[in-house]
Amino acid sequence: MAIVPRPVQGSYDEALFDFIAESEGFVPRVYTDHRGIPTLGLGYALFVDAPGWPDRDGLDADLAAIGATLTDADRRILDKLRRALVSGAPAEAKALVPPFSFGEDPGQRNALSFLISREQGRRLFERIRPAYEQVLQRRLGDVLMQTLRGSRELMVLFSLCYNSPALIGPGLSAALREGRREMAWYEIRFGSNRERHKGLQNRRDKEAEVFGVLNAQPSAEERRALSALIAERRDRMTRYLGDLGLGSGEIESVLAGLETEGGDSRLA
Repeated sequence: MAIVPRPVQGSYDEALFDFIAESEGFVPRVYTDHRGIPTLGLGYALFVDAPGWPDRDGLDADLAAIGATLTDADRRILDKLRRALVSGAPAEAKALVPPFSFGEDPGQRNALSFLISREQGRRLFERIRPAYEQVLQRRLGDVLMQTLRGSRELMVLFSLCYNSPALIGPGLSAALREGRREMAWYEIRFGSNRERHKGLQNRRDKEAEVFGVLNAQPSAEERRALSALIAERRDRMTRYLGDLGLGSGEIESVLAGLETEGGDSRLA
């Protein structure tokens, strides 16, 4: 079997930015994510998840490139926030720099000295995009990267990598190299949200939908592979969906939808 890429219609660069903007949500101020990490624009984390929570490499240069600057007062706030993260107190970090709330007035909730426009957010995204594409290149390999270039599938893989490079792990990479679309889809939807965060799962569901569980014109072999995957991992998927708070009826609806995609393997 092989994954047959679905080309993005129109400009890939435009589609990628729009997809990331939808997934991450553009926020014009520095806010704290669900872990208390200070973040700006389209998920641009100011700190690195490493001992001591150091600043992101090139932080000052990236901000300067879009016309933004951290003042001394900004740095004092961020240093306090860093100490809260080091001490394992994300609630304290969020008290210093409020999380994003839909419908908020960013000016009123802004703890730092500046706001950025969507265009500045795009320029910030483009500055760091090559680093994530290099990670994808290393983990997927040159041949697969070239095969998927300009596709919806690559857009989804970039989104995962942008969220966390660790998500392009051995299971997903192996499924992609082996051409097992259904297994790659499974890794995206059911294997990329370890903490079972409901908001994050909305993103995973969308990424899995755009990636696609089957090729556009699936063969009988592909449908059998999907049916086998559902049968093999049904209990695991049931527990996963239950952990997200879905009731038994909702879980059965999700699994029934997958079975409809795969069809009856005895008839395929």
